[in-house]
Amino acid sequence: MPLEFLRAISVGPFPLELTGQAELDKLRVLAAADMVEAELPEVGKPAVAVVRRITGYGRAALAASPPHGLRRPAADRKEH
Repeated sequence: MPLEFLRAISVGPFPLELTGQAELDKLRVLAAADMVEAELPEVGKPAVAVVRRITGYGRAALAASPPHGLRRPAADRKEH
């Protein structure tokens, strides 16, 4: 999932170079959602992508969602 990928790259230094096709696909989704600033290669061509930074919107998305597999405490959840 792109949000978990965003969480994973958020802990490292920038700029960050990525080459794996699966990583590039997730990065394209994050860039389209304006969660990262990145230099992306043309689709379908092997190359390197460079993530320059996580945007404020990306940081807000990370803050709003707990890490995968974790749930907010019951007191914080609204029951329907």
